[in-house]
Amino acid sequence: MLTFKESFNEVLEAKLKLGGGEKVVKQMKKLGKKKNVEAVITQQKAGSKKFNLYIDGLKLDSYKDQAAAEKAVTEFIKLMGA
Repeated sequence: MLTFKESFNEVLEAKLKLGGGEKVVKQMKKLGKKKNVEAVITQQKAGSKKFNLYIDGLKLDSYKDQAAAEKAVTEFIKLMGA
């Protein structure tokens, strides 16, 4: 049986495809202990208060503000042990 980390790594090969009206707010490259992680934070529409977080091209979740999305990146790196 695959662990969460192994199954997630198989899906990471997908390319980042933004939906209509989404714009990139911030791109980050976090250096983990074992692997570099590329994170992209996008905003749904101009003036919208919904931010999406993409980790290595895969949409992880939506957040109410940019700060919450940035915090989620560091938590994700800790969780994955990257």
